[in-house]
Amino acid sequence: MRIRYNFISSLLTLSLLSTSTLAAELMVYSSRNASYIKPLFNAYALETGVAVNYLVAPASTLISRIESETKNTDGNVKPADLMIAAGAESFWMASEKGLLAPLESSTLSENVPAHLTSPKRDWFGFASRARTIVYNPATVKASELSSYSDLAAPKWKGKLCLLTAQSAYTQAFVAMLAKHEGGEKTAQVIRGWVDNLAVAPFAEDMQVLEAINQGRCDVGIVNSYYFIRFKRQVPKTKLTLFWADQKGMGTHVNITGAAVIANAPNKTQAIDFLEWLTTKEPQVTYAKLSMEYPANPDVYPAREVARLGKFTVDNTNLSAIGQHLSNAQQLMKDAGYQ
Repeated sequence: MRIRYNFISSLLTLSLLSTSTLAAELMVYSSRNASYIKPLFNAYALETGVAVNYLVAPASTLISRIESETKNTDGNVKPADLMIAAGAESFWMASEKGLLAPLESSTLSENVPAHLTSPKRDWFGFASRARTIVYNPATVKASELSSYSDLAAPKWKGKLCLLTAQSAYTQAFVAMLAKHEGGEKTAQVIRGWVDNLAVAPFAEDMQVLEAINQGRCDVGIVNSYYFIRFKRQVPKTKLTLFWADQKGMGTHVNITGAAVIANAPNKTQAIDFLEWLTTKEPQVTYAKLSMEYPANPDVYPAREVARLGKFTVDNTNLSAIGQHLSNAQQLMKDAGYQ
């Protein structure tokens, strides 16, 4: 077992270390913003002497690149060892193409709950975000709210704001709804949402929050960390989160996760890095940067996140998102959800 240096003291010596002094290298492909992941790469390098190089691009681009690397060997290209992405659906697609390596790791088994782990054990969540209801308490009482499906009821006519159907957040969420409710019921719900829209769907969650805050609509669905960011920008806002489906399927969550590439040149080191991501200090650091929930159940969320309160999570395995994704996309198209 390698002896690791203290995580915090390592950060203090970051400026003293250059890539040229490191003994080995990893190549990480990431769809996650560099501002969230680079501090983790730097800390791992300081602990282990292993440099972490990275490429940031949309998940679909990364998957296509990894697929091409399995077919072509180019000495000028550094193949990926590991992929980081937001959304289980991206890992499901990569897994279906056979691009990811199944792992047997007691560390990952202990640190990552089963519903955030691929049934094939070829991808693992190291953080999660909740997608739930936000409302204006000046016009809506918490007692009027219950489930995602209830937002399709006539009482919300002209009061609902949603993210566009083109968003990966929306597609993943509706895919999980289809898993629970079935196609026919989900189609009814989507049509009800469309009928209840106050304005056309927005491109970003922050726009949904702004619209509710401005009184253009009364209720919407957003990711939990966007709610925190909005409160930072508008400290006096009265907007409030409501944990959806607490008597039903539970509140929908999705992951930021990681997977080792099947043909990774540095597979052993990539596994070590993935395991490290699920341990306490990296979990705390990432949670503070992203305002997501740590995957490791023994690690507390950041204070701003903890203040949102506890809730019952939909603990259906997230591979269901990938399995129902194409159906969800078609259901939204048929219902006129743009």
